[in-house]
Amino acid sequence: MVDWIKLLYVLVIALLYVPMVFLGANVFFPKYTGSESYYQPAKECYPRYQIPEKLPIEEQQRLSKEQQAEIETCLAEEREKQKVWDAERAVYNGWKYAGITGFNLIILLLIVFIAFTDAVTIGIFFGTVVTAFAATVSYWDYARTKLGFILMLVTFFVVLFIVNKRGKTFVGSKMKKK
Repeated sequence: MVDWIKLLYVLVIALLYVPMVFLGANVFFPKYTGSESYYQPAKECYPRYQIPEKLPIEEQQRLSKEQQAEIETCLAEEREKQKVWDAERAVYNGWKYAGITGFNLIILLLIVFIAFTDAVTIGIFFGTVVTAFAATVSYWDYARTKLGFILMLVTFFVVLFIVNKRGKTFVGSKMKKK
């Protein structure tokens, strides 16, 4: 028979763990979150006012060509600034991913070495697995580094170790055997 209270504790721990880790990541790595999560140009490249139609056609064409040249120059400058911004964001978010994965790894190692109740161990275990998966999916473009791979690989083997060591606890083998 299922122990519903134990299952409830497991779900509560796992469901609180996931947002706690992502919230912590955004607290300790606040850059490039919220309204700063996308590039915002430093200046507006397009003119706010149109060329007056009262001017002679030749003057309108000259001003139009000058405006077009200014717009193209401005857009090229903004594209270069955005490339630099994107590169900085990629490095920063790579460290954020490493922070999330490293924290998960530390928590997994804690449940290996510290004796918690079964509900706490299972809740933390599932919370870390869901968080590791969600972080990898969310930060996929930034996780594809050697450090990200090594952290995920170590996490995978720690998860295998925990399942091998405490797998019987997870499936409820403490039930009476016939």
